[in-house]
Amino acid sequence: MREFILHRKKKGRKIGLWILAIISVVILLLLAFFLYARSAERPVQEAKKEALARISGSVDLKDQGKFYLYTGIKSTYYVLTGKNKENKEIIIWVPKKKSDKIYVKYASDGISAQKARRIVEAAKKPKKILNVTLGMEGDLPLYEVSYLDKYNRLNYYDMTFRDGEWLREIENL
Repeated sequence: MREFILHRKKKGRKIGLWILAIISVVILLLLAFFLYARSAERPVQEAKKEALARISGSVDLKDQGKFYLYTGIKSTYYVLTGKNKENKEIIIWVPKKKSDKIYVKYASDGISAQKARRIVEAAKKPKKILNVTLGMEGDLPLYEVSYLDKYNRLNYYDMTFRDGEWLREIENL
């Protein structure tokens, strides 16, 4: 009888060790995923800090809203949205190249992201809209809408910020 009890205790210890090993592996995997996700976000956060530092003192941004990172054909822009001291919605286009001009416009000077989304939905009938991003080409503010068509191909539709007029498309990627 004593032999049976000892054998049973040994089995219990083995199961306990396996459970502890599995829990340890799961915790390590979660920690690795968290660290990877955090490091992947770092360049965007640094770009946001750079944009805020560049406009500090020269642009009236009281409350910051969204941040967009737009890489166009010729240049990269950091785009910030928010409110000024008069509580009006503003959009700031900050070029990555420090010698280029910073643009500031009222959000009411153009269409909204929702309107840009509706324009693409009506024109292209996408399966899924992935992203609506503010950007700049030359001195022309724009929206870039990325979407999947019915065949799950990636497409881009660019339109002017001012009135949503079509600029260009990149299809079937």
